[in-house]
Amino acid sequence: MNEPLSLELKELLTELRLRGWTLIRWGPEHAPQLMAAMFQHPQDCADVFILRSQNQATAYRVPTPDSTGVFNPQAVAYQYHAPPLWTLRAILALPAPTHPQAPFCIQEPAHECFLPEGLARPVLIRPLSPSAS
Repeated sequence: MNEPLSLELKELLTELRLRGWTLIRWGPEHAPQLMAAMFQHPQDCADVFILRSQNQATAYRVPTPDSTGVFNPQAVAYQYHAPPLWTLRAILALPAPTHPQAPFCIQEPAHECFLPEGLARPVLIRPLSPSAS
């Protein structure tokens, strides 16, 4: 993740900010080990985006009926693993949980849905809102 982000990727990350997602970063700002973003829906599920590198990202929708964490899920209702631009486009285009075309089939999460062990500390959590820059 030491490479600079592309302009299009920065624009899509800004779109997450405009939609009220929260950014979570492991490691220092200048050289994070991992970045993730999540959006908690009122319908007991969350959408998650994990940026691992310039070439690898994961997105998934995870049920959260008991308000447990969204990382390292036991089950997902949707998952997508591809380069970051495609993955961000996919999660941003995902229908809302109440939409008739929203994914609802529970499936086993792929290994890409899990956070690696030994991530740097401290974990920085920063809301991405239009007022936060």
